[in-house]
Amino acid sequence: MSHRHLILGLLLEAPMTGYDIRKRLCETMSMIASPGYGAVYPTLHRLLNEGAVTVNVVQQDGRPAKKVYSITRPGREELWAWLREPSEPDKITREFLLKVLLAQNLEPEDFKQHLERRRKETETLYKSLEELKAQPGQRVNGHHNLVIAYAQEMCKAEMRWLDRVERDLNCDGGPGEAAVYT
Repeated sequence: MSHRHLILGLLLEAPMTGYDIRKRLCETMSMIASPGYGAVYPTLHRLLNEGAVTVNVVQQDGRPAKKVYSITRPGREELWAWLREPSEPDKITREFLLKVLLAQNLEPEDFKQHLERRRKETETLYKSLEELKAQPGQRVNGHHNLVIAYAQEMCKAEMRWLDRVERDLNCDGGPGEAAVYT
């Protein structure tokens, strides 16, 4: 995942502060990336040093000045070149799946609780995506809607998978060797 290209893409939409970038990531892009506070600002500083973005310091009454970042022509050219390149294969690391893999070391009830927690997380994510689509005035363009729809389909697929695993657990106490899902 390229934090630099994600940030350049957001700045192509509009100038933003680092806070605005983090807020947009949390609101509309959590399925794509979740760079922490420690990733956004160092990336912005690198982009600034490389001339891909500029910064405008805006004074505020009674509050500290804010830094508003804008993409430059070289930044746009870099982003457009990157967008034209073929995508790398997804490199998804999911702690949840690692725990499923190693769950033979858990009591069945502990494993069921693990699955229940995941179901609640997935349901919450799905609902938040629904709310995001329904919010009036939200800066969501057609491509954001494509990503939201993709994320919702991933949630639905995970819920179907959880249904199957839970059904198997209720039948014989564990997924066993025969639990291959198609």
